[in-house]
Amino acid sequence: MSYNTFGHMFRVTTWGESHGPAIGATVDGCPPNVPVTPEML
Repeated sequence: MSYNTFGHMFRVTTWGESHGPAIGATVDGCPPNVPVTPEML
């Protein structure tokens, strides 16, 4: 499994399998109490 990281203020790291069912993303740097919806991502 490999990953890529993009961004400076908000860092988004994607990860997953090239030929498998598992994929995902992690968002770092978001201050507390800031609402984030799936549409924003």
